Formats: sequence, C-alpha cells, structure tokens
Amino acid sequence: MTNATPPRDRPARHLVTIKDIASALGMSHSTVSRALNDHAFTSAETKALVRQTARELGYVPNDSARLMRGESGTLIGLVIPDIQNDFYSRIAKLLTDRFRHAGFRLMLVNTEDDPETEEEEILALAGARPAGFIVTATSCPTARSAELLQGIPTVQLVRHAKMLPGRLVAMHDQSGVQDATAHLLALGHRRIAYVGGARDISPGRARWKGFSKAHADLGIAPADHFIALGPPRPETGYAGMSEMLKQRQKPSAVMFGSSELTIGGLKAIREAGLSIPGDLSIIGYGNPVWMELLTPALTTVDLPIDELADAAAASLLAQIKSQNSNAAVMQRIRPRLIIRQSTAPCVNARRVSR
Repeated sequence: MTNATPPRDRPARHLVTIKDIASALGMSHSTVSRALNDHAFTSAETKALVRQTARELGYVPNDSARLMRGESGTLIGLVIPDIQNDFYSRIAKLLTDRFRHAGFRLMLVNTEDDPETEEEEILALAGARPAGFIVTATSCPTARSAELLQGIPTVQLVRHAKMLPGRLVAMHDQSGVQDATAHLLALGHRRIAYVGGARDISPGRARWKGFSKAHADLGIAPADHFIALGPPRPETGYAGMSEMLKQRQKPSAVMFGSSELTIGGLKAIREAGLSIPGDLSIIGYGNPVWMELLTPALTTVDLPIDELADAAAASLLAQIKSQNSNAAVMQRIRPRLIIRQSTAPCVNARRVSR
C-alpha cells in the first residue's frame, strides 16, 4: 500500500500592514498612517484613496499595537441598564450605526441597574482604553465608577448622575409628562393616576414634576392613592395599576411614565375588564410600534430617539476630537404628545380648558 503524500502546510495568510498600503499607492508610510488616523492636515482626497485601498487589500487596524503605545482605540463603551427595554435596544442600534459610520465600534454592556455590576462593566471596558463612553447610569453609581470615567470623553445619556463626569444628552422629561397630563385635565379628568419611575433617578424626578406641575397650573393636587412609583419594568406597572383598580373609587385616567410600565399597566386593565377609553383614558410614554397597533391606538408621549442618538454621538465625537472630555454641557430634547384613540372626555365631567 502506497503511502499518500502528506498535505503541504498552507502558507500563513499575510496580514496587510500600513507599509503594504503605502507601497501599493506609492506614498510614504507616514502619509498613509495620517490618512488612516484622520489627521487634520491630510486632504480629504488622500484619506478617501487610502481608506479605499486599505479595504481592497484587507487591512485590519492593529489596535493592540496602538494600546501598547498608550493610545486610545476605536472602541466606544455603551453602558445601559436594561437591554430588554425597547427604548434602550433602539438607541443601541442607532448609536451602533452612527459610530460605525464615524470609524468606531460600539461595545454594549448591560448593568441591570445595579451599581456594582455597573462598576465591573466600566472597569472591564476601561481596560481596553476606549475612545469614549456613553453611560445611562444607575441611581447610585459607585465612587470607583466615577473615578474610572475621569479623563475619558463621556456622555451621560437619558439619566444625569451628578457624581459622574461628562456631558448630558437627555429628553426634556418634565415637559413631556406635563403636556400629556394637561391633555387629560383639559378633557375633564380629575382622578388621574400616575404610574412612573422612582424619583431616585433623574428622569423619574422630572416626569413626576411634570405630572405635579400640570395639576398645580389648575390649582389642584394629584391624589396620593393614585400614585405608584418604582423601577421602570412591566411588573411595576402591573402591580401599581392592579392596586389602584381594587379601590372603591377608581381613576378615570392613567398617565404612564415609560413604555415598560405601560405594558404591565395594560395587562392589569385588561384583566379588570375595563374598556379604553370608555372606562379609563390612557397615555403612554415612548412610542414603540405596538402602541399604534393596539385597539384603540394609544395616545402617547413620543420620544425623538433618532434625534437623541444624533445628539449623543455628535457630543461624544466632538469631545474625542477636541480632547475636551468633560465640559459641563447639558442638552435636552423635547418630546411631543401624539393624540390617538385611547383618551376621551371624562364621563359626567365638565371639560376644563387650560
């Protein structure tokens, strides 16, 4: 039996280097390096030519070498509390697209709204020398988390934690809830329930202020027994709404403080056999697709998530380019009320104009 000829080892695939690109283009090594690193004094034409050639040759940036030199890489850390929340999954997708277009890669970590987990995840990301961070902080970040973010370009997204560095890009939550509550009051509702996020995070405080301010503008106060606050999760909305619907005098309208709370609250309303808006007018917060597809479609506070993503990405990229990492800048984007079929005049109540 003749022995088969053993297969020859395949030659190792050559990793394309900056020198290979320079040779292909007849340019100097330093010119190619400056073009790939978006140097300010390199022309746009040269940058485009170098990047196109790099793609054609299969060039892969050597981030390890860059880190060994003490430089930041192309990584952006995104720290969020709940990836299952529709809002955060949408904002993560939009930010991924925007940073990819700018030549950066997004790495997402999920903290489950736990300060210790938040610290661990920030520490792990910081070890990779990220170019910057976008952080939706927990209610009480640790001192170590604040220390790790110092000196790194940072944007606080949605929530504002005073102890953390960085610029803030958020919704104008107070005005969003205030406009929505004023709509219910104008329809004659006075027994308005509020199911919202806890006041230990900045959006929870702002949304509660909006709810209270709309009442104060008419010289009235919200009823304490129609208030339920807690973590912005479906189970919180379900529990809060269920308790209110057990009371002898039930609310005639409900203002929810997040889309997750709305999901849980709607389940409790459905189990109670109440009709919307006949028995109960409803306003949600956020505008996922399912709100419009419900019957009746939900009146809601629409959050311009695309605009929020644009603002957060632009703010962080500006910091990265200028190295002015922690300028005290706040940017708030105003939501808008979308009126659909889930709100109606209160039965047997005189309509009050604002």
